[in-house]
Amino acid sequence: MFARAYATSIRPISLGRELIGLLDLMATKGTVSNAYAIFLNNDDLVAFADVEQHLVRELIDAATRHCMQLGYPHGDPISVVLQADDTIKSGTFMVKASTQQVFKNPPAETKPPIVQESTVQSEPTPPIVTPKALAVNAALVLATGQRFELTGDSVKIGRHESCSVVFADSNVSRVHAQLQHDLTGWLVVDLGSTNGVKVNGTKISKEKLLVDGDELTFGTSTARFVTS
Repeated sequence: MFARAYATSIRPISLGRELIGLLDLMATKGTVSNAYAIFLNNDDLVAFADVEQHLVRELIDAATRHCMQLGYPHGDPISVVLQADDTIKSGTFMVKASTQQVFKNPPAETKPPIVQESTVQSEPTPPIVTPKALAVNAALVLATGQRFELTGDSVKIGRHESCSVVFADSNVSRVHAQLQHDLTGWLVVDLGSTNGVKVNGTKISKEKLLVDGDELTFGTSTARFVTS
């Protein structure tokens, strides 16, 4: 997931593999949760502090894509949180899943979630309490203010009515471009359009990874890519 050094022996790819393994285990039992928590020693959690949001987003993306590829139903969008737990030894971690979505400050009447846990760490861990959850949402906001929420793995953009985002602009090709989602995030892909695609005023050759606030130009029509 990341090619860099951390002040911990835990690597992001190990977290991803264990999360995917837990998804597969739950699928064999007929119930796949949409909420997951990864418990780490506080020192290990601190080592990921500067990339925590990016790491969580990648874990969510990986889990969501895995469920889609294998047809695992999970109800609401998948959420993943990193949680400090000093009963866990440094360099180890535990992945837990619940049958209920994890919320910050849950109502008093909420029943404790039913959990299944992986076998990475045999030591007991406390229940999940007020974790820092991250939801991954993206949208395309047109110059008119119209907002298109981006769902699924791809969204086609063009002049033809079959596209998800339609521009009534003769400078826009019938099927001009596509927003495509993968493990790195959302990319804009030029589908061989006549007038090309620009990101922040620069024409792309084929595709480009998008970040929050990027301005996209299709022909003479513009839109802004936003995340939250």
